[in-house]
Amino acid sequence: MNFLQRTPFFRLLLALIPGIVAFQYIQITPNVLIILAMLAIVFLVISFLIRNSVSHYKLRWLFGFGMFLFLFSLGYFLCWNFEQKHQLSDLNEHAVYEVELKASPVEKAKSFLCKVKLLQKISNAGTAKSYGNVIIYLQKDSAAERLNIGDKILVDAEFKSPDGVQNPNGFDYAHYLKRQGIQATAYIPTEKWQKSTHKPSSSIYRISDLSRDYLLNIFRKFKITGDEFAVLAALTLGYTDDLQPDLLKSYSATGAMHILSVSGLHVGIVYAVILFLLGFLRKNQRQKLIKTIVVILFLWAYAFITGLSPAVLRATLMFSFLTVAVCLGLKSQIYNTIFASAFILLLYNPNLLFDIGFQLSYSAVLSIVFFQPQISHWFSPKHKLIKELWNLVAVSLAAQLGTAPFVLYYFHQFPNFFLLTNLVAIPLSTLVIYSAIALLMLSFVPYLSVAIAFLLRWSLWLMNFLIVGIQNLPFSISSVSMDFRQLFFAFAAIAFLSAYYYKKNYSVLIAGLCSVLLVCGIYSYQKYTSLTTTEFIIFADSKIPIINFIDKGNNYVFTTDTAQSEKIAGAFWKSNLLKSPEYIHNNQWFRDGFAIFQHKKFLILKDTLLRNKITDTPIHVDYLIFSNKVKPKMKQILACVLPERIIVDKSISKWYTNHIREACEENKIPFYSIAEKGAFVVKFR
Repeated sequence: MNFLQRTPFFRLLLALIPGIVAFQYIQITPNVLIILAMLAIVFLVISFLIRNSVSHYKLRWLFGFGMFLFLFSLGYFLCWNFEQKHQLSDLNEHAVYEVELKASPVEKAKSFLCKVKLLQKISNAGTAKSYGNVIIYLQKDSAAERLNIGDKILVDAEFKSPDGVQNPNGFDYAHYLKRQGIQATAYIPTEKWQKSTHKPSSSIYRISDLSRDYLLNIFRKFKITGDEFAVLAALTLGYTDDLQPDLLKSYSATGAMHILSVSGLHVGIVYAVILFLLGFLRKNQRQKLIKTIVVILFLWAYAFITGLSPAVLRATLMFSFLTVAVCLGLKSQIYNTIFASAFILLLYNPNLLFDIGFQLSYSAVLSIVFFQPQISHWFSPKHKLIKELWNLVAVSLAAQLGTAPFVLYYFHQFPNFFLLTNLVAIPLSTLVIYSAIALLMLSFVPYLSVAIAFLLRWSLWLMNFLIVGIQNLPFSISSVSMDFRQLFFAFAAIAFLSAYYYKKNYSVLIAGLCSVLLVCGIYSYQKYTSLTTTEFIIFADSKIPIINFIDKGNNYVFTTDTAQSEKIAGAFWKSNLLKSPEYIHNNQWFRDGFAIFQHKKFLILKDTLLRNKITDTPIHVDYLIFSNKVKPKMKQILACVLPERIIVDKSISKWYTNHIREACEENKIPFYSIAEKGAFVVKFR
């Protein structure tokens, strides 16, 4: 049998996924969708009614086409149903709402982020049922910190849709939340909310969260604190709230982020531990059945206490299928198992297809299964320790080969020392997980539990120390970027060249090499564009000014916070192959907010620049920029400056923006609001 015959779930995915993707870009009316589904049923029924074997063989495409239409329609319908189910009933309506927390509060710099479900709206007109999911930011205080999943609170708020893409190569936060079923956000000061008198809901997620808190308190009882506790909680129980930005950056820069995300590695270790403990149940079929049931129950119990994340669900499903196959004496087809878990998860939530973790997880698993055996054969050491190290290297290489295009596309960087990282992180993280399981099981045993906690604490410290050390090595990161076209051709190249490795078909080899050339060709064109483009950009950010002068690859930036500017504009700089930003204060063409660039005059207004200033002849500028939260007096400013155009960035309040707009209309000056229209971009010829 060929690959398609051995993997029926892969063929099902080939029909389901186009329907999910089509929903994002094509509007199909309900009537057309019903017609497609009915056509699918007709094709399927006809294929079953054909009795003649010769005719059935000739018309076998009827079943395939009918199944494709049915699954395509199903994928589209699942997305439509998800969107309808998560519609928000009360948008831009100020009232008092009763809401229920769907997850525990996540601590931010100045607030607690809470995902909540609307229950009812209380207004002068009375109480009405409300529905939909939103995110609220509660002002940071002790009361907000004590909230838990399932708690009900009353909030005085107006829910508004978040901003979409406002910057070049910017993140579409609104679309990202929509795919999670969240339609709006709101900030709630301390005096605008209180706990409801209604009892908390006893949902499965609340029980899961309370169970996880109980286990986390066991770790705390043994004085595991700080970064060690943060990594342990993330590594074993999927609790990431205590991870600090610097530590996250270290793990990301070294290619060890998969260690902090509970997924296949962690579920596999739990699976191995349970199999070892139940190794005595193998004498007869009855014992094997009991073993299978117990293993599956333990796996799903672990998924339960780690919060039922998509990565854990995927891994738990795969290991559950594997356990059943072993019990029944069936030869497990690993590819079909992987695709089956993906198919079931997409039926549950079709938007998981666009989740970065979902994509990285499946690409890593498939790449390991396909490439690891081939890489292992490159070298056959005799010594057991060297053999284990080589197997670890083979797994790391295989995983990076499958995930590298996604990493370059989403994160625009590549960890150069990923092999060294995995040689350190995987053995130590395995030791940490085994030790953590032992501590949780033996926490009531005096002395022994203290010894296990000591080992666990020092293992965590050593892993963090080595990860930070690898990050600080010279050239630990390469800044490389891919666009969607390059991502597509990169995976095409991997697929074609892998097929040539097995089939030795030269047409496949040519297709693979052409894909590589296209990736390189697109990069060359981007580099040419970068070296021939001159433009001026004011990025949208509500906190600081980010004003960018780009001159043939050179990248000059005026800002008051370099870290925030990297966060907002970094993706644009990397994807356009620009040089590292040069943060300007004063130079030969820029001084005190006044710049001459490409024969145009720019003035970035400071709050004190024109205060109490008088001039007989107003200064002529091409672009007058209001930024950095200034509070202008337009009459005084326009007496000193004569602008061709006025731009107001997102840091200016709505009231002052309207004040500037009115002055521009009165004086017939073109006006641009970044808060309303997004980043301001001027390309110079």
